[in-house]
Amino acid sequence: MIGLTPPLEGGSERHIFEVSSRLKNVTVLTQKESLCESKIEVELIKTKINYLKSLFFLITVFLKIPKIFLSKFKVVHIHENYLFLFLPLFKIKFKTIATIHGIKGFRFYDNKVLWFIFKNFLKFSDKIIVVSLADREILKNYFNNLIYIPNGVDTKTYKEIKVPVSNKITFVGRIHEQKGIIYLLKAFYEIKDKIPKFRLEIIGNVNDYAKKLMNEFPDSKVIWRGFILDRKELFKEIASSYVLVYPSLWEALPWPALLEGLASGRPALASDLNGMRNIFSDKEDVLLFEPKDYNKLGEELLKLVNDEKFANFIGVNGKNKAKEYDWDLIANKVSGVLEKW
Repeated sequence: MIGLTPPLEGGSERHIFEVSSRLKNVTVLTQKESLCESKIEVELIKTKINYLKSLFFLITVFLKIPKIFLSKFKVVHIHENYLFLFLPLFKIKFKTIATIHGIKGFRFYDNKVLWFIFKNFLKFSDKIIVVSLADREILKNYFNNLIYIPNGVDTKTYKEIKVPVSNKITFVGRIHEQKGIIYLLKAFYEIKDKIPKFRLEIIGNVNDYAKKLMNEFPDSKVIWRGFILDRKELFKEIASSYVLVYPSLWEALPWPALLEGLASGRPALASDLNGMRNIFSDKEDVLLFEPKDYNKLGEELLKLVNDEKFANFIGVNGKNKAKEYDWDLIANKVSGVLEKW
């Protein structure tokens, strides 16, 4: 497998780590700080600029190609969109798989020229795995070798966690415009006087965008927790939340952070992105609201805060739904693709 992995923060990074950790005879080409045990390491440039990280990783992967070709690997499985450029080269010797972790909202799809290039490189994949039903609907117009294998969640960790529920509304994820955090902040500002005992906690790396939001929304009840690397500690924070909010503007569905929230048994509010209703039931598993509609988000938050019985109902249903996405099940599906070869 080729792709960036934890401790970098992101859904695709977690996906690669969780799946590779559960499969036999898998080596991951990734950065030195990776939590993966079996890996080919490359240096990772220390920069806050994402495109420089991507460019650097692209170059370092290229330099490792001779080592890959001299190995006894049978399959090369690529997880990073820009690394699909290597598919024609790897196709010379190996079976190839490309896993697409979301295309809507990303430049390589929305830009017609870039999409034309990437689409033609993807044709060199023997199998294309999509983690999103919405993406499958788009890509089936171009490819007939698609396999839907969604993101997953580690449900076992929560079995060891017993924590009381606190009066906090929690967001967990990358601090990025894509995640719609600004609309969560706007919603909280609208209703905070009606729920004086509650605070908003934001868990994610405090970057320049986070600092900008801090300046725009200064409030002692908004707490920026930073990135929590320890998964058990992170899950404790999630499990102790009264409600979890995922206001993303686009995602590959279902996205890992949402699944992790559902597995905790706490109620979740999420953006009603394209394909969400194919997976979850509004007012059953998750409460849904239109992306950017912070007024509706605020209304749903008040509804949950004022009706604990309803909040628990949503939480229990969400937890049961998350069991369908346990990482063991997801890894078995990936293994099934490999066994056919």
